[in-house]
Amino acid sequence: MDCKFLDSYRADLDGAALEVWYCRRGDPVVLGQTRAVAQRTCTACRQSDYGRSPGELIAEVDRRNQELAALTAIVSAANASYDLGAVLANGLEKTMEVLGLDAGWVALARDECLEVAVFRGVSAAYVEQIERLCADDDLVGIANAELETAVVEDLYAGPETLRFARQEGIENMMAVPLKAQDRLLGVLVVAARSPRVYTADDTYFAGAVGAQLSAAIENALLYREQLDRIGREHRLLEAVENVNSSLGKHAASMTILVEAAQLAGSAKSALLAVRGEALVAEEVYNLSDEFRRLFVLPLDDSVSGAAIRAGETVAVDDVDDEVLVDPYLVAEGGYRAFLTAPLQSYKGTYGALSVFFDEPRTFSDDDRTILRTFAGQAAVALDNERLLREREVLARTDGLTGVHNRAYLELMLERTAHDLHRNGGTASLLFVDVDDLKGINDRDGHETGDRILRDLAGLLVECCRETDTVARFGGDEFVVLMPEADAEGARLVRTKVEKAMAAYDTGRDGETPLSASLGVHTAAWPEAQHLLREADRRMYETKRRRAGG
Repeated sequence: MDCKFLDSYRADLDGAALEVWYCRRGDPVVLGQTRAVAQRTCTACRQSDYGRSPGELIAEVDRRNQELAALTAIVSAANASYDLGAVLANGLEKTMEVLGLDAGWVALARDECLEVAVFRGVSAAYVEQIERLCADDDLVGIANAELETAVVEDLYAGPETLRFARQEGIENMMAVPLKAQDRLLGVLVVAARSPRVYTADDTYFAGAVGAQLSAAIENALLYREQLDRIGREHRLLEAVENVNSSLGKHAASMTILVEAAQLAGSAKSALLAVRGEALVAEEVYNLSDEFRRLFVLPLDDSVSGAAIRAGETVAVDDVDDEVLVDPYLVAEGGYRAFLTAPLQSYKGTYGALSVFFDEPRTFSDDDRTILRTFAGQAAVALDNERLLREREVLARTDGLTGVHNRAYLELMLERTAHDLHRNGGTASLLFVDVDDLKGINDRDGHETGDRILRDLAGLLVECCRETDTVARFGGDEFVVLMPEADAEGARLVRTKVEKAMAAYDTGRDGETPLSASLGVHTAAWPEAQHLLREADRRMYETKRRRAGG
């Protein structure tokens, strides 16, 4: 019987004119090149012919049972596994089996092109050719444009874009778009190397398989996205742990840069710091010193500054499209895209963290969120590192004079004795005691006494080597530990200190003079264990001699 709902239009596909038929009774169905083919394959009219014989009806029932069994197997496979390749292969094989075809493939959408995921009955060379097809080429292009099944029963009467299939010996094919919410996920193509008439039952079954495969693809993609998200979140936690574990061991800033780059899948990163109204590169990873030197951007007129002001991650997919990007920095850094997230903690905004990419790319919301979350944790880590440094300084520093305290001195004495025991040699120690500090405090006030202590500490630091340790031992006592110094070296230091104190009093008429007693001792192991006691004894001998005139 004839179908009054069929209509057609002419499509120009790669320079070849193709008659495209569709049914106005429902959603359009792209069919073959002639009305006869369209009539045969119109699924809207598949139950309109009641003139078939009982034998034909029995055959149709058997066919429907076979289709139902195949669809059940496909659904079971899709529900039992998230292995997308296995599900697609099962669907392709069942479709070819039910339709009695000898070739086919499933291609998944990748950006604007298609990538073959599974194939049967065709050569690897042919697969390589069709992998290069974009979503608007070939028979696939028709299926994609209408998001409906497309049939070509005679490839030799079809457009030139089907030449690869003809070279493979394929005579006809049917393309079923795999879609979700009017979005192309891929395409299922089945074909034969011998003449074949595709019926409405064929297209209906293939469409049903396509619907199941589309659902399986969506589920697999969602599952993959979840796995990717879980993996990235796990990697985020690992990156934060690595940064926190570096505190107190080595600079956390470089660990932050390395972890940020790896987390974002980039190879370059920079730690940016706010300096007044400018943003500078405090430290860089896999970027040159010249890049760090050049990186001085206005906080109010730069992409990275915008990230800090907004408190959000800012993305530049392609530096060529962003007017605020500095071309000199781009040339020196050799990047084409970047992400910048603010470094903010409870103490305020430190600066920003940037990761750079060598090629343009489209950043997702997950990309922005991951970097923003990591940057927040990195800011806290930097604050903690600063607190640790301050605590370490306080733990080993005398609050009044700024030199080391007694606890640090005792630690250095222990290390020095250990080194002498292991390596030999000598060490020296100078003991310094301020004369009559109590009388100065009682007579001139504690401010004067504090000034004398601070000034004496400064003189001792100036007279000693960088490797020496100057420490306040007690209220009015200082110690200078001189590792690897012999007796002559210690004597020279003592003389230098005495001259410095004498020079200090010159020209200070009316001010309280700086007077102190000194004792020095040099020893090797094992006597070095008693350096402090012996230097203290000799200092008091000096004090007694000076008191006795």
